[in-house]
Amino acid sequence: MKARVVQLTEGLSRGAKPSAKSPQSGLLVPVPEAEALVGAWRAAHDPTARAGVPAHITLVVPWVPPEQIKHDHFEELEELLGRLSPFDYSLAAVRWFGRRVLWLAPSPAAPFKHLTTLLAEHFETPPWQGEFPEVVPHLTVGLAGEAGDSSLSEAAKDLASKLPLRCRASQVDVMVGDGADWTVVYQVLFRG
Repeated sequence: MKARVVQLTEGLSRGAKPSAKSPQSGLLVPVPEAEALVGAWRAAHDPTARAGVPAHITLVVPWVPPEQIKHDHFEELEELLGRLSPFDYSLAAVRWFGRRVLWLAPSPAAPFKHLTTLLAEHFETPPWQGEFPEVVPHLTVGLAGEAGDSSLSEAAKDLASKLPLRCRASQVDVMVGDGADWTVVYQVLFRG
C-alpha cells in the first residue's frame, strides 16, 4: 500500500486535476451488506457514491490532508485498531437530517462513536472539522436538492420496509478523494 499512497499523493502535489473541492481523506467503516439495499438509491442521490465511495459509516472526515499521509499514519492506525474485535450491528431505522439528508441508523451506535472519538483524539482531527456538536453515526442514502426530493421519500419508505439489516464491522478503510474520485488507499482489519 505504501507505494500506492506515495504515487497518489505525489500526483496531487504535482497538480493532478482535483475538482472544485480540495483533496481530502477520510476514515470509514465500509458496509458491504448494505450495497444491494441502498446502492441504486445512493447512485441516484449521493455524489460520493458516484465518486467511488461504497456504502459506509464515516468515522472521521476530513482526516490527514492526502499530501501529508505517511506510512507512519498507517502504522498508527494498525496499532489503534488492529487489536480491536469485529462487532455486529444492525441498520435499524430510516432517519433524516432535516428534510435534506436521508440516512440509516446503526444500532448500537456506541461502537462507532467510540471509534470516532479514539481516532479524532489520537490524530487531532475532529470529525467534520468540529462543525457539528454531536457525532451521529449514519449511513447516508442521499441528499435532496433545494426544494427537496420526492424520490428520496420513496427511498425512505422502501428502505423502512426492508430493515433491520444485520451487518458486521470488521475493518476501517482510509479513503482519499480529489473532489471527483475517491480511492481506498489502506485498510485496517479488526483482528482482536
